Formats: sequence, structure tokens, C-alpha cells
Amino acid sequence: MKAIKYLISGVLAMALAAPSMAQDVNYQTALEPVSKAIVAKSADAAELAKKYQKEFKKNPEALVALGKVYFGEKRYDDAKAIAQALTDNKKFANCGDAWILLGDIAVAEAENGDAGPAAAMYETAISVDPKNKTAYERYFTVNRTAAPEEAIRKLEEYKKIDPSYQIEAKVADMYYKQNTIGGMKDAVEWYKKGDANNYDETNFTQWANANYILRNYDDAVNVAKRGLAKFNNSVYLSRAALYAAAEKGDFQNALEYGKDMFKDNKDSLALDYYYYGISQLGVKDYQNAVTSLNKALEINPKDLRPMGKLSQAYLGLGQEDKALDYSQKYLEQATSVGYDDYNNLSEIYKKKGDAAKGTQQNDFYNKAMDVWEIMAKKSPAIADYAYFQEAQIAQDKLKDQAKVRELNQKIISTDEAITNLSSTNKQLLTYAYINEAINYNNANEIDKAKELAQKVLAIDPNNETAKKILAVGTEEGKTE
Repeated sequence: MKAIKYLISGVLAMALAAPSMAQDVNYQTALEPVSKAIVAKSADAAELAKKYQKEFKKNPEALVALGKVYFGEKRYDDAKAIAQALTDNKKFANCGDAWILLGDIAVAEAENGDAGPAAAMYETAISVDPKNKTAYERYFTVNRTAAPEEAIRKLEEYKKIDPSYQIEAKVADMYYKQNTIGGMKDAVEWYKKGDANNYDETNFTQWANANYILRNYDDAVNVAKRGLAKFNNSVYLSRAALYAAAEKGDFQNALEYGKDMFKDNKDSLALDYYYYGISQLGVKDYQNAVTSLNKALEINPKDLRPMGKLSQAYLGLGQEDKALDYSQKYLEQATSVGYDDYNNLSEIYKKKGDAAKGTQQNDFYNKAMDVWEIMAKKSPAIADYAYFQEAQIAQDKLKDQAKVRELNQKIISTDEAITNLSSTNKQLLTYAYINEAINYNNANEIDKAKELAQKVLAIDPNNETAKKILAVGTEEGKTE
């Protein structure tokens, strides 16, 4: 083993020491065995490095390259010694790469993320070597969190030197990595400014993802499609398109993106199966939806959203008992549930009621109403809508007019307490007013009917039913 090592080292030493080839040897070729020795921590690494430095003492590029090898191995003192020797040598006054190496070392050694020393090194690199693009980009990188505007300004300085330089994607990446809503908005705007013909797969993916996070689903799909035209096998872009298309309800296209994504994807995510599953659910492919959603739960049991969608899939398959089981588990365990989840459970009870007979039928209908009562308590902001849904069940299924009127009053008392009514609030309040006005009118309580009709016109001046109640007498004003 020692003989072999000696032989290899000796050959390398001869190659480095051959005076006749000194200026002709390509430093990258000469650096390769030195680099391997340093990485392997060979005993002769220092000697090889010393001979290399002697051989290329007039070539600052070659010396910086050796410094980068040391830097890569976290031998910062050795890397710093090489860089400082260059910056101290007046012959190499314009060696910006030496200052960049010092800046890189400063970043690696910085405590508490202090970018100041490194920024100063990179700025010096720019001053001695104004056309060194890397210096501008390094300055941008270390300042983009602490001083983003200054970081952008530095890139814009380089763009004046090289007008073809694309800064937009770099700035967009900076904002994207802030991982905030504001950052995502800025990222989208900067991506829009740039020449997408020069964007790589990551640029398109981040641009699409930022739109998805901002719920700009149409834009997310369009960006992903542009990226796929250039990188047609991109799992990341197909994923972005699947998620956004599913969110906007374009389930058929979402499935196509999903097929492309799964084709070459060895490490699928739980969300991949979730969005694929809800897309299958959207096109009523219930059995495959069950498979996909179960896979999502298997990969990430902590995300319970697939459980709620499984209930809908089983309901579509006509398996009400399974649907009910998953829906109840989801509503019990999930920390964040929405309208669709309550609506699904209510629909299950209504279907079971439709299939039942006698008192059991009404029991199921009452349970369907109870679901909305729970939602009204858990989500006061949409309590009026929950009461409206209850009223529909009382009207259509139970034929209980007294219960309908009770729920109309709940809607009225809920929405009259709201200072700034939304368009939905106004519609629901108008519905309750009109229904109650008709009931009063048909019961010959004209004054109460007209009072409610006036309230309707205050919300909807063109409401014909309210006008009719105000305009006609008792007999003519009766409405079925």
C-alpha cells in the first residue's frame, strides 16, 4: 500500500515540478489530484498544495481555485490565507474572485447570521472588478433578507453593465423564499416582469406555487402550463397544475396533470393523492377516489382532510353508513372544518331519511338539521346560512311550517345584529323577511307584513314581492 501511494505521489510531484511545462499545464487538470489529496486528508496533501501554489503563483485564478477546495472542506484558515495573500499583492489588485472567497468565508464563519463583513468583502470585489457578475450576486444573496431594496439595487447596477442580464427571476426567488403572503405577491410581480423564455424549471415552479398559495388558481395553472411546454417531464410543474386545477374545480384537466405527475414520480406526496382523489371525486369516479384518498391518509395520517372527502366518495357509491362513519370521525377529530364537510354530513342524513320509513325517517331529517345547528354555533359568521339550510329541510322534508317560521326568525335576529351586511347576508335576510311577510299577510296580519316588506325594500328596492305586499289589500295580497 505504501509503495502504491509513493508511486502516485511521485508521479504527481514530477508533473507539478516539470519546469518545461510550467505555463502550459492546465491548472484545473493540475488541481484535480491536489483536490483529491485534500479531500482524502492524505499525508502529502500539504506538499502537493505547496508545489501547486509555487507552479501557479502568477495565476490568481488558479490560486483562488485551490482556496475554494479548502473552503469546500471547511478549512477556512487555509482558504483565507490564500485569498488574503492575493488581496495583499498589488499585482493582483483587480482579483475580485479573491475578495469573493473572503466573503464566502465570512458567511460561513458568521455568528447570528451577521452578513455585514461578507457584504463588505463582496462590495470590495465589485469595486476592484466591476464586471464580476458573481460579486453582485453574492452581495445580493447576503443582503436580500436584511436589506432587500439595497440587494436589488446592486443587481440593477450590474444590469447597466450587461443589459441582457436577467435580474427578475433572482429577485422573485428572493421574495418567494421569504415564505410570506407579501413575499409571494412580490415574487409573482417580479416573475411577470422578466423574460420567461429564460426561466428554468425552478423559476416556473415557484411562480406557479406562489400563485397557488395566493389562490390565484387560474394564473397558477397558466404558469405551470407555460413551464410544461418547456419542461414537459417536470413532476413539480405537473404537481402545481394538478393542485391549482383541482382547487378551481377543473377536475378533468387536473386528472390529466395528475397522470403526468405520477408517471415519473417515485416519491409522491400525501397532497398529490389528496388532490388527485378530490379530482376523481369531482368527475364522480368514486371508487378510484376512495383508493387515492386512502393513500393520502396512509402517507400523512395527521392531515385529516382526505377523511372528509372519503365520506363524500362513499356517499357517491351509495354506502351511506360508511359515509356517515367517515364524516362523523372527521368532524370529531379535525381542527378546521368547513361548509362542505357539514353539508356532506347533512346530505348523508337526508339520504338515509329518504330511504327510511315512519318515525325513523323524521329522525334522520332532524339529525340533518342538527348538523346545521352545530355549524351555526361553531361558525357564528355563517349562522344565518346554517339556519337557512335547516329551514329548507323543515320545509321540504318535515313539512313543519312552525319550524320554518322559527328558523326564519333566527335568520332575522342574526342578520339584523350585523352592522355591515355582506351580499350573502342581504340575500338570506331578504329571504326570511319575504317568507315571514307572506305568512303574516296570509294570516291577515297586514301591518306586520307591510313592516317586513318595507325592510325588504330598504335592502332590495326592486323586490316585486315586497311591492305587491305593500300595494294590495288583504285579499289580493295573499300569496301562496
